[in-house]
Amino acid sequence: MRDAYRVLRATYTRFDKDDGVAMAGYIAFSSLLAIFPFLIFSAALVGFLIGAEQSEEAVNALFRVAPEHIAQTLEPVLHEVLTDRGQGVLTLSILVAIFLASNAVDAYRVAFDRAYDFDRSRGFIERRLRSIGFVFLGGVVAVVMAVSIIFTPLLFQLAERWLDVSLPASMAVLIFVLGTLVFVLFLTAFHLFLPSQSMRKQKIWPGILVSVILWLAGALIFSVYLSLTPTYAVTYGALTGVIVLAMFFYLTGVAIIFGAEVNAVLKLKNATDGPT
Repeated sequence: MRDAYRVLRATYTRFDKDDGVAMAGYIAFSSLLAIFPFLIFSAALVGFLIGAEQSEEAVNALFRVAPEHIAQTLEPVLHEVLTDRGQGVLTLSILVAIFLASNAVDAYRVAFDRAYDFDRSRGFIERRLRSIGFVFLGGVVAVVMAVSIIFTPLLFQLAERWLDVSLPASMAVLIFVLGTLVFVLFLTAFHLFLPSQSMRKQKIWPGILVSVILWLAGALIFSVYLSLTPTYAVTYGALTGVIVLAMFFYLTGVAIIFGAEVNAVLKLKNATDGPT
C-alpha cells in the first residue's frame, strides 16, 4: 500500500508537470471536432459491410454501448446527417471524417510522448498514416460491436433452445463487458503503436488498468451527476449536448494520460532499483 501511494503521488507530480490537464483539454477539443465525422464514417462502413437495410439498426446498436447522455446527444444528429444528405455530400463527409478523426488520434500521441519523455517524433507522413490506421480500426470495431449487439439476442434464443436453460433477458451486463473490453484493447493498441518510440518491451498493463478504473469510475460519477443535477441544462442551454460531450472526452483524456504517467513512473522506478 505504501509503494502504491508513492507511485500514485509521483504519477500526479508528473501529470501536473506534463500539463496533463491542458493535454486532456486538447484531447477533448480534438475529439469533439472528430466525433460526428467519425460516426458518419463508421455508419457508412456499417452500411457497406452489412447492407443499407440493417445499417440503421446497427447504428442504433452502437449507441446502446455509449453512456446514456452521450447517446442522447449524438444519435439524433447522426440520423439527420445520414437520412437528409445526398450520397455526394456524404462521400465528401467521409473523407473529412477520416482526416479529422486522425487529428483526434494524434492528440493522444502527443500526450503519450509527453508522458513517456519522448523527444523525437516520427515523420509527419508516418504519424498521419498511423493515426488514419486507428481511424479505420475504430470503424471496423464499431461494425463488429454493432453486429454483435444485433445478433446476440438471436444467439441467446438458440442457446436457450439447445441447452434448455433460461438466460437473462437483459443485455446490459453483456454490453458493459463488451464496451470495457473494446476500451482495454484500444488502450493497449494506443500504448503499443502511437508513441514515437516502441513500447513493445515495456510493461504497459499497470497504466492500462489504472486508466480503465479511472474511466469507469469517472463515467459512473459523471452519469450520476448528470442525473441528479439537471440544472446543467439550464446553465448551458442549447449547448448542453456539446458541453456534455466535451466533459466526457475530457474525463477520458485525463484517465488515459494518467495511466501513461503511471507507466512512466514505474519505468523510472525499475531503472532506479535495477534488475531484481
